[in-house]
Amino acid sequence: MRGAVFLMKRPGRRFIAAAALAAIGLTDDAAAQREVAQASVTTYGERNPAAPKELDVFAFLIGKWEGAAKVTTADGTPAEIPVTWIGRYILDGMAIADEGHSTAPDGSPALGISLRQFDSQRKAWIVEFLNVSNSFLRRQVNADSGSVTVDGNTVVVVSEAPDTWIRENYRVESPDRWTYSIELSNDGGRSWNAQPFTMTFSRTE
Repeated sequence: MRGAVFLMKRPGRRFIAAAALAAIGLTDDAAAQREVAQASVTTYGERNPAAPKELDVFAFLIGKWEGAAKVTTADGTPAEIPVTWIGRYILDGMAIADEGHSTAPDGSPALGISLRQFDSQRKAWIVEFLNVSNSFLRRQVNADSGSVTVDGNTVVVVSEAPDTWIRENYRVESPDRWTYSIELSNDGGRSWNAQPFTMTFSRTE
């Protein structure tokens, strides 16, 4: 709940008071509580003017997006699963957090969040993904491993692991539409195998 205050663009006194009271359970004002809850879901923060210009690479993620993941199940059956993606500026507008809400083919929750920051001192990206549903943290990019590159209208994120490299492709078609696909390499990036997994998103907010 504390985060809801910091995500407001220009939080007014009424909002801050409502957030504080709701956080400690000292209000029965249902409308105020709904205001706090709504802000935490639909407010996307502001980019800090002092943030490195490289952060703009992922600015297309800011907002709320609805889409679908096209996957192939273990038995080879194609399936389409709804996905909600929400991107926000966080930590005083110096980083971006984007979270995914969906379900696995078996109906279980599929939740995750990525944190993206550019380290100006080391001239390196820091990208990490927390898989909430399966309880693991994937360190995708840092000064010593992985990369973030821009190829035309596509942002490419490569994460390196001893056994498998992962290449994510974010293709930005317009301010209101982008697609995501993923590829795997088992030979250190010399060749890539496209996975039967793509997502297409349209802006809703």
